[in-house]
Amino acid sequence: MRKAALLVVNQHYADGRFSELPGAAADAEHLAAVLGDPDIGAFEVTVVENGTALEIRKAVQSFFAHARSQDLLLLHLSCHGRKDARGQLHFIASDTEWDFLDATAVSSEFVADQLEQSPCRRAVVLLDCCYSGAFAKGMRTRGAAPDVDVKEPFSGRGRVVITSSTALQYSHESEMSSRERAEPSVFTAAVVEGLRDGTADLDGDGYVSAEELYAFVHDRVRSRLPSQTPTRSVNNSEGTLYLTRRPGGRRPIAPVDPALPETLRAAILTGAPWQRLGALHELERLLASRPGPVHEAALEALTLLVRDRDPQVGARAGRLWQSRGLGDPPPGTPEPASRVTRPGADGSTILGVTRPGVDGPTILGIDFGTTRSAVAVFLDGAARIVPNRHGEATTPSVVAFAEDGTPLVGRAAVERASRVPGAGIHRIRRELGTGWTHRHAVRRFSAEEVASWILADLRASAEAYLGETVTRAVLTVPAHFDRRRRAALADAAALAGIETVRMLNEPTAAAVSHGFGRDDGTIMVFDLGGSTLDVSLLSIGDGAVETLATSGDGRLGGSDWDGRVVDHLVRELALRQGVRLTDRAALRRVAEAAEAARIELSRAMATVVELPDIATSPSGPVHLDVTLTRAQLEMLTKDLLERCAPPVHQALKDARGIDGVEDVDHVVLVGGATRMPAIAALVKELAGGREPVRAALPAGVVVGAALQGAVLTGQLPEGLLQDVTSPPPDAETKDGAMTGLTGS
Repeated sequence: MRKAALLVVNQHYADGRFSELPGAAADAEHLAAVLGDPDIGAFEVTVVENGTALEIRKAVQSFFAHARSQDLLLLHLSCHGRKDARGQLHFIASDTEWDFLDATAVSSEFVADQLEQSPCRRAVVLLDCCYSGAFAKGMRTRGAAPDVDVKEPFSGRGRVVITSSTALQYSHESEMSSRERAEPSVFTAAVVEGLRDGTADLDGDGYVSAEELYAFVHDRVRSRLPSQTPTRSVNNSEGTLYLTRRPGGRRPIAPVDPALPETLRAAILTGAPWQRLGALHELERLLASRPGPVHEAALEALTLLVRDRDPQVGARAGRLWQSRGLGDPPPGTPEPASRVTRPGADGSTILGVTRPGVDGPTILGIDFGTTRSAVAVFLDGAARIVPNRHGEATTPSVVAFAEDGTPLVGRAAVERASRVPGAGIHRIRRELGTGWTHRHAVRRFSAEEVASWILADLRASAEAYLGETVTRAVLTVPAHFDRRRRAALADAAALAGIETVRMLNEPTAAAVSHGFGRDDGTIMVFDLGGSTLDVSLLSIGDGAVETLATSGDGRLGGSDWDGRVVDHLVRELALRQGVRLTDRAALRRVAEAAEAARIELSRAMATVVELPDIATSPSGPVHLDVTLTRAQLEMLTKDLLERCAPPVHQALKDARGIDGVEDVDHVVLVGGATRMPAIAALVKELAGGREPVRAALPAGVVVGAALQGAVLTGQLPEGLLQDVTSPPPDAETKDGAMTGLTGS
């Protein structure tokens, strides 16, 4: 196995509109020394400094093309980054011309292509440039909230991309700007620090993995520049990617009892601060369990976290320690506090019970989706997605029951459903207001009750993140939802202890959160999610967002494409192996593989679906091994694609004051299923050739809800967002009260 590193650093630029980056030279010097040290990295290091676009492309192509499958590659780019009008990221070379990016810069698409085509299956990319969060091939973002991570994996296996910041932040900044001083950037300085003395070896095993490096760098960068958020994308990682050794070998570290789940132990030992906050959320649940090995293991883990290096984590752990009646906190614990508080940008108190000058307590933004849900909050002048207990930005909208009858939500429910066929309740949002019920044991549960468990889980994640009780929220809702279904969603929220202060149409939330609220104009929002299609035409002017027309298909979404792939795979198994697949557990495995294949084909022209031991036959175990191409997928789903066109035509026909598509100023794609190239191509054709803008997921809708909550609490100016629908969707809930559901 060979270890090789390519460092691309540009300090000088021929075009004067790109400022000098003296810190870039220091980036290369420090990082090359650490990676090349035989006691630390033992990498073969190549440095391309102040290279032209042609020199950089040649170096990158050679670097990836000549690698072998088991080599370990590390690519580091330290330079300016700039996005073109299409949202495509370009790395700036020494000879790049400002006005001719495509011809004179190195596109992120080129780098991603080399990465995808390389035979190497173990590669780490470190991007230290402006807009680095927009690296992912084909990503198009516009006006994304500055503190929302932009993550979109790319094709390949065992590959990790760590970026210096979200798509709209700069990398070369510190307390003393590295644009003026010859010092490494904040990001690269953190990388060097973590590798040089081994402080990034968070689990103390004597090695620094890519996962540990990201957690360490994320922590360091955020502590110096709270507005800069490093991001990480992982694609099909095959085992742990270890980068360097820790000088001096292993270090003593308090272990975490193996009685705890592996994901929880990893979050405590190697996670970023927000992941450790999520771990506290889970520990609180485990500490409420009966005395036993798991309870004792949770107590030991809490002892570690009350001494956490992050003050917010330590204080939150200290409060949990006190709330459980455990007596005096362990030595080294931060001073106990009834609430964690810190000053906001406008002098208000963040994470406290009250915020001077703000109208009432915190209002969450909640996107209760058909397949996945998310919660966000407005803090420090920015909308932030709240991680769940697993440190994930979204939670599967799935419910299942444990053996003792306890409802499980999210990942736990998905895992339970995978082990017990038929145990999971999926796509519950479709059933709101329909009278649907689910029988478990001797009880029947309404759709509103099941939905309330998911909403309660989102609320609990937000309370763990904020350190305070939260009871109010802005809920997003499909534009086509009628009064009955909106009232059902309000009832579900009430059962979860949440007051619905506003319901916001999802297209409006997506449009405003992605920067369209600042300019007048007409917007078409094409929202294809997991199970529904919504097409909306919106008019923005004078601070109001008016819904001109809505149309859609409540039974069309990405899951329908997945179903076609499942049918194809089952047919192929029958034709090749003579086996008809009927086992529910096996079909669940096929469904998961089908979804993964559909997502992969959004970025690659072909993918391989491999499912060993999917069934048995008289001759022994049966394995599924099928190659699926993008062309095959599009052929299998041609009729589904055709169903996407009529709602667009209907919305254009129904819209007041719109004569045709030529009157539409912007087209926005929302929903995970719109990543499929065929969808984007169809929408472009229906929009008269206008290139659609893809909203950053999962940020779009839930961030819009958080922004509306900020308007209602006085953190953002009045009139920034008003959602006017026709007819007004005020609805009577079960308690007889009228719930105001309009945004006007």
